[in-house]
Amino acid sequence: MGLMLRRMQLFKFRIFLNDEKGSLSVLILSLFMTILITVIILTDLSSVYFAKRSLTQATEAAAQRGVRNLDLSAYYRGEYNITRFLRNLTGEAENDPGIPINCDKGRIDSIDAINEFSRDRISLLGSQLGVIRVDLVSCDGYQLSIRTSSTVQLPFLIPFVNIDSVGISSHVGTFDERKITTNYYGINVGSLNQG
Repeated sequence: MGLMLRRMQLFKFRIFLNDEKGSLSVLILSLFMTILITVIILTDLSSVYFAKRSLTQATEAAAQRGVRNLDLSAYYRGEYNITRFLRNLTGEAENDPGIPINCDKGRIDSIDAINEFSRDRISLLGSQLGVIRVDLVSCDGYQLSIRTSSTVQLPFLIPFVNIDSVGISSHVGTFDERKITTNYYGINVGSLNQG
């Protein structure tokens, strides 16, 4: 009797293994989970992308605000006299390094701009971007460079790795340049398109 019961259990087990009922639901469930995880990861990636773009735009705006500070003593040094005027007119012009920047005022203005963006970041830059930090402001007298960083709060926790925030940074440099003109020392000598 015990042998017969064993054969019956073995027979039922073989039927259970060969039964294909419900295998489609397992496939659909695994496909759904794959799609759900992909959507979560893509949503997090797009959130990081938009936060990085916002941080870069804020950093560019701060650099532009800092570079607008003219260094008056370097700009009006008194080197433009009649001799320089004649040399420029004859084609022996100097190489123009750009418009000199007052680095101290530029540094203060750019940090103030970043602080304003950081304070109003939720309404200006979105809710995912964290506090903006100024890591570096460098100025050589003609170019201002700013490096900022922040964290991005991800909308979804990434499965299997438990990441809820990502650090991002932005590095921007800008300079101010003179407009190309044919107006030398207040005297208009013609247009640029004359042949």
